[in-house]
Amino acid sequence: MAELIGLIVASLCILLIGLTYVVYPAVRLLRLKQQESFSTPGYTPSVTIIFAAYNEKVVIEDKIRSIYNSKYELDKISVLIGSDMSNDGTDEIIIRLQSEFPNLYLHRTQKRTGKSGIMNILAEKAEGEILIATDANIIFTKTTISQLVQSFTSDDIGAVAGALTYRGDADNSTAKSEGVYLNLENKIRLGESQSFGFCLGMEGGLYAIRKSLWAPIPPATFMEDFFQTMQLLVQKKKINYNPLAIGYEDVSTSIHEEFKRKIRISLGNFQNLNRFKSVLWTSTFPLGYAFLFHKVLRWYTPHIIIVLLGALLWNPATMIIGGIMFGVLLLQFILVKFNMHGPITYFCAMNLAMLLGHLKYLKGVSSSVWEPTKRIQE
Repeated sequence: MAELIGLIVASLCILLIGLTYVVYPAVRLLRLKQQESFSTPGYTPSVTIIFAAYNEKVVIEDKIRSIYNSKYELDKISVLIGSDMSNDGTDEIIIRLQSEFPNLYLHRTQKRTGKSGIMNILAEKAEGEILIATDANIIFTKTTISQLVQSFTSDDIGAVAGALTYRGDADNSTAKSEGVYLNLENKIRLGESQSFGFCLGMEGGLYAIRKSLWAPIPPATFMEDFFQTMQLLVQKKKINYNPLAIGYEDVSTSIHEEFKRKIRISLGNFQNLNRFKSVLWTSTFPLGYAFLFHKVLRWYTPHIIIVLLGALLWNPATMIIGGIMFGVLLLQFILVKFNMHGPITYFCAMNLAMLLGHLKYLKGVSSSVWEPTKRIQE
């Protein structure tokens, strides 16, 4: 009987992992449609671009100039930057550029506040009809703003998600794995947008939202972009995904930097799961369905892997398989230690980061103050 229970548990674990990593993405990709246009020209409301910055002197000038190099009407654009007590010269660069761009504004906090707190301050100060939330390292194209704004093709569209794209020619394993992951996520978002009228998750580095629909982000929140996503969807608003609204960022080449970033992301994911878990049974389709199979099961994959390993080791008939699986997992973490890794190692490391992020969440979070990912990596 114990062997049967172990086999059932192991099979269920494999099924859950397969549903979130294979079946759900495959269904979304198979239902992708050809679409010639993602926006409607002629809609040119006032726009306020907001982002937080902490010690971003390496990228801040390129970022600002990419905004003002836009084909969108510049007299309808204002830029609000919240500096979280930067001390590396970031603020001085912004102040210098204000003489060139009069509708560029700097808000400097008096103490470390964290991204969510800064974004709330900037959103309240913003006067544009449309807010574009972004990050200091996301470089706009000439059409990024117009593609985002003109995707508000109807009144029930509350937000538009842009497409982050990696640039550069880094070709190590971390960069390749991140590139594959981002490309897949972008296609899944497009599939969701076409099938459901929303994509489940706007990238915090690039999305537009109606100012009237911005919701104050709760204190100490990580993943404020997913908070805005879910609060809009709970209100039955649509979220368009426009793959032509492109923002460029340098691909991460350090698995250690990516590991730290994924821990922060995981922490924020579980914050938002606690806030919005009720949609799993109150809005079962399509929102609850997409939330479960695109997000929740993925967030719990490391927990499922642990249960799977336990079930295999507990059952004498599968103990050898469990031992091999444990050895493979142990090898992956040793490879990371010596900076030798491939896609399997990347997958294992990112799932470990998700598990550690959950543990940090369970301990309690009192601040969302952050250290940005290194912008120049070896």
